[in-house]
Amino acid sequence: MRITGGKYGGLKLLGPSHEGLRPTTDMLREALFNILGATFLNGRVLDLFAGAGTLGIEALSRGAQAVTFVEKDPKGLRLLKKNLQRLPDANTTEVSIYPVDVLRILPKISREEAPYDLIFIDPPFKADLWLRVLALISRSSVLAATGQIVVEIPRHNLLPERVGRLQRVDKRVYGEVSLEFWEYISDGADVE
Repeated sequence: MRITGGKYGGLKLLGPSHEGLRPTTDMLREALFNILGATFLNGRVLDLFAGAGTLGIEALSRGAQAVTFVEKDPKGLRLLKKNLQRLPDANTTEVSIYPVDVLRILPKISREEAPYDLIFIDPPFKADLWLRVLALISRSSVLAATGQIVVEIPRHNLLPERVGRLQRVDKRVYGEVSLEFWEYISDGADVE
């Protein structure tokens, strides 16, 4: 695994050697960040179910001001910390890690942190947590008003078009995986 662009471009990261972690491939990350462009530049990023941290580190490399990682799996957490230590400016990078369950920490993050410009949701596929996490985000203030959510999901899983105050605005399929892009509903409607 390597960082595909930005100031850390080419930096090799440690990948998982244990079952349960499924890092986003280099090719998929490169496609994702080409789609995102500069939408999160100098912004705050929240990497939920961070695993080895590849999405958040890629965001840092491409201009995010700060990244918060949430990962409860001890093996994933160790990998994440080792990968962050590989960054040339590791001591000056604005990074925080919550080593806890995403569903439990989101309300706290919403109360105590400034809103995020970009949120990644990439849980273990077997856990089937996408709707629960989207619903939690919809009911909180964790996402900035003009922020965006990226959901990585198996392509055969179908999520509704809207979840609370959030709506899917785009979907891209790459092999067996889909990237879904979510934002706040812009027409003022509130759908549950």
